[in-house]
Amino acid sequence: MQRLLVLNLFISMLWPILNSDYTLRNLLIGFAFGFVLLSIVQRKYGLYTYRAARFGAYVLWAILQSNLRLAAKVLAGAVGMPTRLRSGIVAVPLDLTNPFDITVLATVITLTPGTLSVDLGEDVSGQLWPYGETEEDSIGMDAESGDLRVQPEDGPSQLPYREAGHRRRGEAALLVHAIDIDDPTAFRADIKRNFELPLLQLRRLIVELDLADI
Repeated sequence: MQRLLVLNLFISMLWPILNSDYTLRNLLIGFAFGFVLLSIVQRKYGLYTYRAARFGAYVLWAILQSNLRLAAKVLAGAVGMPTRLRSGIVAVPLDLTNPFDITVLATVITLTPGTLSVDLGEDVSGQLWPYGETEEDSIGMDAESGDLRVQPEDGPSQLPYREAGHRRRGEAALLVHAIDIDDPTAFRADIKRNFELPLLQLRRLIVELDLADI
């Protein structure tokens, strides 16, 4: 993956030299040309870029939607209309294993108005507690994942997917605070489907590209 990206950037910088026109426009044209060329040679590189761009666009759309929903509730309260906010903390069991991916997930959730990544906890006997704390200090919250596990796609065993079923002792779960939540189960499933699953798919493509470079 890194080799393809470096090669793409090299083509981008080489293009203005070949055209004797050192402008930002030519840099972008060179990058686009390199991207198309490398996507033909390695299809997964193009697929990764497409999915990454689609995920970024969805995040922006989710931020806009959340802003509009919160603005509507604030305006409704300002004009005297009855508003009801039910805030709470929901435990989201994670299929992600890469620390960078988990950081991206937590950051994206925090950037979305109305939600905040509180902490990353471990599962101990159905309870969640922050890393490094004792089991006696665990947060009294049911951590069962039930059927919310992301089903793995077909692929090599070294890809970052886990089998469906109950989480083992010590597996991670993200604690997310929501300012308004009606159905914790639907809220948890929405995060896993719209935020975690795309990150899992991107990580899968990175692993496959890295394996292809070996």
